[in-house]
Amino acid sequence: MKARRRSAAGRTAGLLLTLAATARAQAQTPAPAPSPAPAPAAAESRKVVPYGVLYFNGFGNSAATNNGDVPLWATAGPASAGASARQSRFGFRITGLSAGGAKLSGVVEADFFGGFPSIGIGDNMGVLRLRLASARIDWERTTLVVGQDWMVFAPGNPVSLACAGIPLMAASGNPWARLPQVRLERRAGAMTLQGAVLAPSTGDFSSAFLYQPASGGLSRWPFLQGRAALSTQNARGTGKPAVLGISGHYGRAKVAGTADAEVASSGVAGDFSFPLVSRVTLAGKAFAGRNLAGFQAGVFQGLNPDYGVPGPAGPVLVRARAIGTRGGWAQLAATAIPEHLGLYATYGIDDPRDEDLVSVTRRDWRLRNRSYALSLINNVTAQLAWGIEVRREETKFRETGTRRNTHLNLAMTLTF
Repeated sequence: MKARRRSAAGRTAGLLLTLAATARAQAQTPAPAPSPAPAPAAAESRKVVPYGVLYFNGFGNSAATNNGDVPLWATAGPASAGASARQSRFGFRITGLSAGGAKLSGVVEADFFGGFPSIGIGDNMGVLRLRLASARIDWERTTLVVGQDWMVFAPGNPVSLACAGIPLMAASGNPWARLPQVRLERRAGAMTLQGAVLAPSTGDFSSAFLYQPASGGLSRWPFLQGRAALSTQNARGTGKPAVLGISGHYGRAKVAGTADAEVASSGVAGDFSFPLVSRVTLAGKAFAGRNLAGFQAGVFQGLNPDYGVPGPAGPVLVRARAIGTRGGWAQLAATAIPEHLGLYATYGIDDPRDEDLVSVTRRDWRLRNRSYALSLINNVTAQLAWGIEVRREETKFRETGTRRNTHLNLAMTLTF
């Protein structure tokens, strides 16, 4: 009996030793790594990025102008001085979306250049103004833009810190507009082709709040514009881009109450930018057309509503007439040493056809507008810049002769 008890005890002790050894071995062996979980499907990287530029402009004029802080032409009247921040702008860019193999993006941008409230201190309360609001669909070589954007006709503006709410040389050879449109672009190597259908803005819209169609809308014709351009990113081995483009514009306007109720709005323009040497670039545009007041061309004159021909007792009414005009601008830009300094010399002229500015009603038509500008811009950092600009306007009127103004502008900007 005792022998059987010792045998059972021995078997039990052996089993316990075996279990202990097995447990010790398992504790010393590392556990196998878990199988990696499948990566989640990549989500679209949607981004809404705010951006903006804060502008401060201090300015003075030697005579009266149509607009004190960003003058377009000289008028009769006294000198003045002032300061403004209403050229400041802000916006949002939307990126990271896609559909059917195309990239989707959009932009909404506004500034405070929409006028002033009619109160005593309204000069410091610039009204919000829509600049851009467009959606963009990009394929590899094709782009579709829908919304308000820069027009296709006569693109590009001179560099200026003094003129942001209205581009430099507007009404002095620089047609410009941001219009609601549907635009299609096609790229093939160095060539870019653009075509657009745009809102018919003829420059005679006068409603304060409710939309009422002006002569462009009354015609029931959209504006049609197209452009072809050649470009390179390394012109003449300078590492600087160059572009050469030609563009056209066509639309119509209906003038109620005249014998000839419809007149055309049309134009052709060439634009260019190319480096002369690595630190000097020449850019500009030239244009000719009729009824282009919607782009501030013709010194902001598009239609002569009571055009007349000479008669024994004075001009005799014939019909409404589109005012023809031609002009352009050129800017020579030089980068100094150190490279954050830029020097700019700009000239522009807008010269309406005198024979189109004969009217039965006596009007002091603007026969020609010419501007010169010299500026220095110091880009202290990528975000902070300041500059000084001196601009001279010479405006010739039919009745009152030539008016002149010298505009001095000191600007500072902060980009974010």
